[in-house]
Amino acid sequence: MQQLAGRQIEEMADIRATRKSNIVLLCSLIAIAILFSYGVARFLSGDYFLSSINFFSSCVLLLNTVYLLKHKRVNHSDLVLSSVLLLHGVVLLLYGSHINDRLLWLYPIIAVLIFVNDFKVGALMSVGFCLLTLIAIQFPQAVHFSADSSKSRFLLSLFSLCLLCNISAYYYAKVMNYIHSLYLEGIEDLAYLDQLTGLANRWSFENWAAGKLIEQKNSSQITAMVFIDIDNFKAINDTYGHDVGDRVLQHFAKRLRNNVRSKDRKTEKHDYSIARFAGDEFVLLLYDVTKIEDLEGILNRISTLFAESYQSSERINTLTVSVGVSLYPDDASTLSELTRCADKAMYAAKHSGKNQYRFYSDSKLPHDLSEQEKKLASVTSIK
Repeated sequence: MQQLAGRQIEEMADIRATRKSNIVLLCSLIAIAILFSYGVARFLSGDYFLSSINFFSSCVLLLNTVYLLKHKRVNHSDLVLSSVLLLHGVVLLLYGSHINDRLLWLYPIIAVLIFVNDFKVGALMSVGFCLLTLIAIQFPQAVHFSADSSKSRFLLSLFSLCLLCNISAYYYAKVMNYIHSLYLEGIEDLAYLDQLTGLANRWSFENWAAGKLIEQKNSSQITAMVFIDIDNFKAINDTYGHDVGDRVLQHFAKRLRNNVRSKDRKTEKHDYSIARFAGDEFVLLLYDVTKIEDLEGILNRISTLFAESYQSSERINTLTVSVGVSLYPDDASTLSELTRCADKAMYAAKHSGKNQYRFYSDSKLPHDLSEQEKKLASVTSIK
């Protein structure tokens, strides 16, 4: 169901571009037919000035349409169409006094200007053209009306059409922008977050942490990589099933997110400092920690997240975690090495009895655990 909703949001996010392309294409084809027909009529009547403008505009729009069909994207096709229509609007307004009902063509021109462009561009063009029309009408020799009442009715209807079309375009743009923002958020969730726990995934964590380590390189405060593994997780999966195991992971992720700061202290924006690394393994990059006592307080809090019995329908009453910690740049100067050191410290915590945290630099830590010891330590862990 979630994947179906994601596909529907993606399709809706693409509607704006598809709709715009289709409208530009349809309006261009209609304009070509009308302009070419009137070009032939003007030529036969001996009006070579207007006929040449009509033929030239038809050729421009034809090339614009071919480009649009070939590339399947609007690009600047909307601006080309708008420019041609504005040109003809000005020509009809100022030089077409002998054309009957020529001002009626200003209505569809205004509507097309609004609907083929983005809202701001369409509003600017349409309002500008309406103001130009208002100014031109003040000169009777350019635009003739039989009575002042006719002039007032024409201006009122033209500005009303402009207002209504722009209101419609505004709310459509608002809705589409909202849908597009939902789509971008969905893409971000899929790309950067673990779908089971809602924490950062390994890829987003490593990309973020690499940049953060560069920032902290000359910092006087403590930066630590924390590697966490849920003890006896394989036994939970084997005994109660993977559904229960998934709920355990979700519960732990929620407790971890609620008990460890995941906001940048300067910007107050959420970062990717807490992540699900793989299986039942989680990683944290703690930075800007003032002193080692504060770091140990955080580690004690993490180690006791399951101190209150985890209750479920299957009555899993005891859950513990093993935690390994490495310090930057004392233990390692690169992200991969820092992670490896924290991972090794976590294995040492498991090897020493689980349900505890260990520093990589601890004098009691066996820096070179044998492969056999690693296997023994990881029997209850899923990678």
